[in-house]
Amino acid sequence: MTSTSVPRELPRRGPDARDDTSNPEAPPPDRRLAGAALVTSAATAALLGFFATRPDVDPFREADNTLGHALAPGVPLTWLLLAVALFGTATAAVVLATRQQPSRAVAPVAVVQVLVFGLLAQGSGTLSVAGYLVALSVPVLAAWAGVQVFRTRPVWRIPVLLAAAAAVVGVVLVHDAFGTWIGAVTAGLTRERWGLLAVLLPLATASAWAGLALVAAWRRGSLRRATVWVTRHRTLFTVVAALGPLPYALVRLTWLTPWPQLATGETLPLAVRIQGLSLSSGAWMGIILTLGLILPWGEHLPRWFGPRAGRPVPPAAAIVPGGIVAVMLCGAAVPMLVMMGWAGALYFPAWFWGPALALAVWGYAGHRYGLSSSAPSRPAPASRR
Repeated sequence: MTSTSVPRELPRRGPDARDDTSNPEAPPPDRRLAGAALVTSAATAALLGFFATRPDVDPFREADNTLGHALAPGVPLTWLLLAVALFGTATAAVVLATRQQPSRAVAPVAVVQVLVFGLLAQGSGTLSVAGYLVALSVPVLAAWAGVQVFRTRPVWRIPVLLAAAAAVVGVVLVHDAFGTWIGAVTAGLTRERWGLLAVLLPLATASAWAGLALVAAWRRGSLRRATVWVTRHRTLFTVVAALGPLPYALVRLTWLTPWPQLATGETLPLAVRIQGLSLSSGAWMGIILTLGLILPWGEHLPRWFGPRAGRPVPPAAAIVPGGIVAVMLCGAAVPMLVMMGWAGALYFPAWFWGPALALAVWGYAGHRYGLSSSAPSRPAPASRR
């Protein structure tokens, strides 16, 4: 790589500078983000085009999102969203075709895409979809982690075997209720497959455009001072963000007691109690992963990862999913308040959880790229690439 291409890379002054430079021919972040914006915008446009021709399967016509509440009845919401998606697709294609860094003109387009698809198009169903997907992934991730710990940490083998045996016995004892819960969740996700896509694709579109706008602003130097400040206070932001899912996790655990909160009826079927436990476990996993933004294993893989133990965690592995979740929470905050009022604001406080998580991820990115001081950073010499 020649020296003329060096400024196209983000400055990497931290201890993990080699993480993202292993491939000197890799495209710069803004090119990758522009490609992601093109793909997600095109996919969202295709989905909205399908909805426009099939009113019977259009989830946006239910008006359970912020934009639907704001518009008057009869306004063609789907067509409006389709126009925004096509505009984003065309803009991203132009950015990639010019083979240059995104210009200032991209910023207004990115703002529109983030506002429409990340905030206004998201609804109360966004958190429901995310919650059930995370809940289904917890047993899989727990089993995978248990296998890794058993393989690499002999001292933990007996506890892991006991935990696995207890889990198997529990599933066997309540297999009917467990099967009922699994069947209900999978059937619900299958039945609402179009609604699932209507949540995930716009959210991915908004996240790609947000990343592209942030990288473009970074290249212009607009975010340097703010990034330094956020990075210095990242521990506070991360702890506050980790408190976001705590009320929900505790409320769902009450479903295992005789005094279930936010539930209809005092006696809940066993399958519903399992559902509460699974949703609570997903929230606890969110707390743990959020704290990983400031803990050592958030920067280097823990010892139980086997051959990869101790290797740096790729910054994007935390920044990308954390940023997507932050956008999702911010977009669902208003619909949650409209649907559930202050009760929802207290037990699922997306109104502060989303912004706090965004700041925590921002601080993590600043830390990983060595931006904890106000001293100007210089691009790495070409010879080091």
